[in-house]
Parts: sequence; structure tokens; C-alpha cells
Amino acid sequence: MGELRPGDDLAAELARCIPDLADGDILVVTSKIVSKVEGRLLPTPPGDPAAREAVRQQAIDDETVRVVARRGGLRIVETRQGLVLAAAGVDASNVALDEIALLPLDPDASASALVAGLKALTGRTVAVVVSDSMGRPWRHGISDVAIGTAGLTAVADIRGSHDSYGNELIVTEVALADELAAAGDLVKGKLSGIPVAVVRGLAVTDDGLGTSRLIRGSGDDLFRLGTAEAVSLGQAQASVSDVDVSGLHADVLSTLAAMRLDASDGSGQSAVREGFYGLLAARPDATRRACVPGHVTASAVVFDHTGEHVLLTLHPRVGAWLQLGGHIEDDDVSLIAAAAREAREESGIDGIVFDPVPVNLDVHAITCSLGLPTRHFDVQFVGRAPAGASAVISDESDDLRWFALDELPDNTSPELPALIRRAAGRRA
Repeated sequence: MGELRPGDDLAAELARCIPDLADGDILVVTSKIVSKVEGRLLPTPPGDPAAREAVRQQAIDDETVRVVARRGGLRIVETRQGLVLAAAGVDASNVALDEIALLPLDPDASASALVAGLKALTGRTVAVVVSDSMGRPWRHGISDVAIGTAGLTAVADIRGSHDSYGNELIVTEVALADELAAAGDLVKGKLSGIPVAVVRGLAVTDDGLGTSRLIRGSGDDLFRLGTAEAVSLGQAQASVSDVDVSGLHADVLSTLAAMRLDASDGSGQSAVREGFYGLLAARPDATRRACVPGHVTASAVVFDHTGEHVLLTLHPRVGAWLQLGGHIEDDDVSLIAAAAREAREESGIDGIVFDPVPVNLDVHAITCSLGLPTRHFDVQFVGRAPAGASAVISDESDDLRWFALDELPDNTSPELPALIRRAAGRRA
């Protein structure tokens, strides 16, 4: 294929280069040649790398609608096409030294134009995938993905189907267009000078939606910001009042650090603790219930003096049997002091002895006393009541009882039996 320039007829060049084009073929076309024929090129001063870079940076600014993350000179951004990628897809490779390339304005429309043009020129009905290379979160290396499609369904939805064992597939949607783009790049490559691959023999359907199904909307985006950006936003939104909770915040950090956790032990607690650290880094008010995104709470698995019974409360809002515990108050001197206070208030028992190192960490969604959906980052301790202790139900509970460890009530939270087993191995 010859060098293509703005205004050239890409469909005609494809027809010339693929004389055996057949019905049902899928053409994977690199976005760079689409950008070239559509005039998505910016001139740069020849022989001046600094000036060329300045043009590139301005182009990134112009193509960006939202910055996702920034590290040094690298920017991960959302583009006008809804793509999230490095440098807004602005590219200085495989173009002349006095220009840089932008992504096609509407890659789906570009793909549709190629399908129509090839139909007119050859009489063949084909599909087109416009591809571009991207990095992937948490993965090294780039891979081609689809940024525009026509003539095929980009996402194959097989939810509701059953596998060979009879299991129903609940969430499986296959990014077929991305798989085709990656497969095509195995024969195109980055340095081969081959900008188009032909996929033959794959039966496809066409829902007419282009790549819209591939773009995850903001409401479903769990990773909308980079870590540093999310932390910065959380700090800006923090609602710390004139009450200084920095000492309590520091105590939570030191308490978490005292837990001897190893990522290789299979418990997952090391990863959960990283979630706690993220919240605490982002929110100086993380110990206060007014921190709507989530806040640290303290709870206690309290055993009797024999260690054979555990004290549980029937939580009125949750409607299940739970360990004792609740929110941290600003005047609590430490995290374990908050757990001890909650246990005393909910049981009426003085003199409970606690292990100062938490036994477990848990994060769960809840609508608590804020009246808003939030998350409790619960730090869970183990305590032992003194001999002869008599539990007294409080107004925070619908019921309060001692249960033998092998006779727990049916109506417990799903996590409670495992928590009690863990705590039983480390009683104060």
C-alpha cells in the first residue's frame, strides 16, 4: 500500500490491494491511515524537536475532555471520542518528521464510510474495525483495540447462556472487536508498514451500534481517577471541622501497621488493609461518620471468661446478629478505646480485656446513621469478659445474647461465623 495523504480514497486503495476481497471479510484498519486520509494531521516546524513537542502538547490539550491521571509528562486522559488513553491518542510515529497525527474525529463513521465505499467498488459486503494501540491498566505493553467499527457487533453478549457444566453466565460480555483488533496487529505490527489485516472465516452479526457498547459510562466506572488524583480530590472534599482528629487518625494508622499481615497467607487481609490506607490517605476525616464516601468503625468479638460463648447483638437496622461495635467518636483517645466504649455501651459489661492488635479488617456497604449509602471500614478486635459478667441489652439493640461457639444463630451476617472462628484462635 502506498503512502496515503489527506483526500486520498482509502476504500479504493483497499480494493486495489485486496483483489480477492470476499463477502464476510473483516478488515482491521489502523487508525493512522484513516487519520491521514481524513486530514487529521498537524504540521510541526521541521528540524526543531522542542517546537514539535510543543505542538504535540497543545494537541493533547485540545483533544482532552478530562484528565484521568498525570505522572510527570505522561497524561492519561479521556478524549472527545470517549476513549481513555495516554496522550489523547496524539501520535508522532509513522508520520513525517514535520507533522503529528490525531485520532479520527468519528471512528465509527470512518468505518461505515469504508464499508459503503468497498461495497460500491467491489460489490462485497464486509465489516471494518478501526484499531489503535493502547496501554492497559495494571498491564505492561500495548495492545491494539477497536476505536471504530461497522458491519459487526462490537460486544458479544452471552449472558444467560450456560457453559458445558450447566453454569449460567451472569456477567460475560466478550469485546469481540477488541479481540479482532489485537489479532489483526499480529500480522500488521508496528514497524512492518502493513496498515490493514484481513480476517476471514469468522461469522459475525451487526447490531448497528458501532463501538458504543465498548465504552464504559461514568456511572459504571469504578476507576475514574488515578490514585493520586482520587486522593487529592478526597482531601479537597474532606469535611473536618474545627475538632482536631489528627491524633485519632494517626492511631488508626499505627493500629493497622501493628497487624502482621502477609499477602501470601491467602486471607486477603493484606489487600483489605491497603484499602484502609487509601481511605486514610485521601480523607483526614476518615474516623468521622460524616465522611460520606466511607469511615472507620470499631467492633469487638467478645467472649465470656471461659472462651466458650460469644456475645452477639441483634442489630435493629441490619436485622441480623452481629458482634458489638459502632462509630468512632471525636473524643475517643484511640481506636481500641472506641471498640471498648462501644462494647461497654452495648453490653453493660465493665472490665472487658482486649487484645490491642486487631484480629480482622472488613469493608462493607451500609446505610448507617447518616441516612446515606456509605461504607464501614471496620477494625475488629477480640475481647474477653470477666467471670460473672451479666450482659444488659441497650436501646441500640433488639436483642443481646451469649451463644455457644458451635450453636450460632442462623440469622447472622455472612461474614460473622468466619470472624468468630478467627477470633477464637486469638482470645484476649
